[in-house]
Amino acid sequence: MSGRPLSVRLALVLSGVVVAVLLVTGLAVNRVVSRGLEDQLADMQRDRLSVLAQQFEALEFQSQRHEMAVARGLLGVIRGTGGRLSILEANGDVLITVGQVRPGVETQLIEEAIPGDAGRTLVFELPAGRPAFLGVFNATLLIAGVLAVAALVLASALLSERLTRPLRGVASAAGRLGSGDLSARAAAGPDRESQELAGAFNAMAGRLERSEALRRRAAADMAHDLATPATVLESQLQAMVDGVVPADRAELERARAAAGALSGVIVQLRELVDAEAAATQRSAVRLSAEELIGEATQAFEPYSRERDVRLRTDPVPGAMLEVDPTQVGRALRNVLANAIQHSPAGGEVVLSVELLAHEIVLRVVDAGGGIAAADLPHVFERFYRADPSRGGAQPTGSGIGLTIARELLAANGGSIEVERTGPEGTTFALRLPSVA
Repeated sequence: MSGRPLSVRLALVLSGVVVAVLLVTGLAVNRVVSRGLEDQLADMQRDRLSVLAQQFEALEFQSQRHEMAVARGLLGVIRGTGGRLSILEANGDVLITVGQVRPGVETQLIEEAIPGDAGRTLVFELPAGRPAFLGVFNATLLIAGVLAVAALVLASALLSERLTRPLRGVASAAGRLGSGDLSARAAAGPDRESQELAGAFNAMAGRLERSEALRRRAAADMAHDLATPATVLESQLQAMVDGVVPADRAELERARAAAGALSGVIVQLRELVDAEAAATQRSAVRLSAEELIGEATQAFEPYSRERDVRLRTDPVPGAMLEVDPTQVGRALRNVLANAIQHSPAGGEVVLSVELLAHEIVLRVVDAGGGIAAADLPHVFERFYRADPSRGGAQPTGSGIGLTIARELLAANGGSIEVERTGPEGTTFALRLPSVA
């Protein structure tokens, strides 16, 4: 489902937030200024009333002429204010009043007692409306806010476009990758997050490209491994059918060997499929690590003698596991076979056990020439076979033995890693959870 671009949404969100902040700030400033100005004006009027009250201290209204004179004086005080000024007797009666407040206008009252014994009071009813200054101030504040919002929208659009550019780059690279361009890579932006995103995508694309290369190479290798014994078997059978060679025991044995090589490749592929589904087929039992390595070394005793490689074990009594013995035993045998295969004649392969707090580490140490740095990150990838082998010979095997070991150990809560490698040999560490 398509929607608004992320850059537009970011710009809208940022603009909305800042507009809300500006609006709240403007209202608060307007309120404070209005209240302060009204209070200041009220204080000014109160001061004027105080002075006026001092002047009226000895005032006696002896005639209408006196009242008119006082009224004219009061009008001079309230001129331009739009308010009403009254003099009240002690009993609350209005002695004189001037000015008029428009109906519906909110007012505030300022009272000032006139000194003397008469008890008279000056009452100024002042409109609470804002003066013209506030109108100008509010208009200026509004214009400044509009300009700030416009500048912010522009800045938000530019910033969001810059921030989302790496995301669009990753999306474009993902599209090219999905279309079959395995060399597609994403360019990172200046910020750490986009660099991490682009780095993760590029690492994934690199692994995918490498896996595809391995798959093609494995397909070619498997095709060769399957085609060679199949061709030999077909040729031998055809020769026997045509009478070119006799169908005696020797020829049948050669045909059987070719058929065995053909089935061996198929069995390896089947083992890889089973290893990847090992978690659903796991049947755990409690057994000792000593028992596990004993069975593995016993199974490889003939093979090690054939290659003139000595097997030495260093078990730890009391190291207990709760695993599927068939799966873990198969993983250990794959690693042992790899170690014996890459050890020279007269060398030694050591299988040791280390008991830690919550895990047991099985270490297989060979006497080979080590793993090349370029091959080390890929030793557990399926079908991976180094172009030059450790000893300089052509690659052997199907390249899935260590992959199977990794999958079987993972199904039992464990892991495998190359702990050390070099000219003096390689150490594989198989880690499994221990039980009390």
